[in-house]
Amino acid sequence: MKNKKLSDFSALLFDLDGTLTNDRNGIPTETINCLNQLDKLGYQIGICTGRGTAAIKNKILPIFPKKSFHITTGGSQLVNSKGEIIYDHPINPLTVEIIKNYLSESNALAVFMKADAQYADEPLYSKMKNHPWNYVVKKLDQMSNERVGAVFITKLNNEIVNYIENNPNLSYKEMVGNNSGKPYIDVTAKGVNKSTLLHKWSEKTQIPMEKVIGFGDSLNDLEFLQSCGFSVSMENAIETLKQITDKVIGNVNENGIAEYLLKIIQGKDL
Repeated sequence: MKNKKLSDFSALLFDLDGTLTNDRNGIPTETINCLNQLDKLGYQIGICTGRGTAAIKNKILPIFPKKSFHITTGGSQLVNSKGEIIYDHPINPLTVEIIKNYLSESNALAVFMKADAQYADEPLYSKMKNHPWNYVVKKLDQMSNERVGAVFITKLNNEIVNYIENNPNLSYKEMVGNNSGKPYIDVTAKGVNKSTLLHKWSEKTQIPMEKVIGFGDSLNDLEFLQSCGFSVSMENAIETLKQITDKVIGNVNENGIAEYLLKIIQGKDL
């Protein structure tokens, strides 16, 4: 079998934290230049992230072409370049209310992710208000329970994790913050992950999943990368991911993405 080239594919989808963005929450200029080159060459490019739409609407989505579509909120929302929902699979509103009450009683810290805003109480509210990505953030008491795509929960204990795990309406991923090193969980509706929305992304763009090159670094990228035609993990990725991907490239903090993209744009093997 011949070695695969960029020209064998039609699209590239990127995880955000630890893949496109470095420890300073930035996408390097060299990477942005490569994304622009890919767009000019006719490739569909986009994001496949656990981040909520409201977190990336103002600073991240504008980097991408207007024609692009993105998988956000742990795979629960498919959005266009304006952050408008094309398709979503939210958590049931009654389940959202139950989670809110339980987490309040448990003194957990949580962010409820909707397309219009991220909802949280202190101290997460102030922290997000000061984030360099210019988050859209509101207080939790302003939130309705409809169309909540995912819940980010930190300040964990075993009781909270077991509670979420035993809820038949929910799925979750145990994660570790790239910058903080602290554990957290991303909670979505049952069966929802990045891969489930990749099917919808494929339908919308009319690009088969086997024609997609996927990039990631974390546990919530696992199903997504397994569904792509070619999978790439970062040097800083978890070992589980590096073992199942087709290619391991450089560290995100050492311009790993830009160096790799430049090589394959120039015609070298994937």
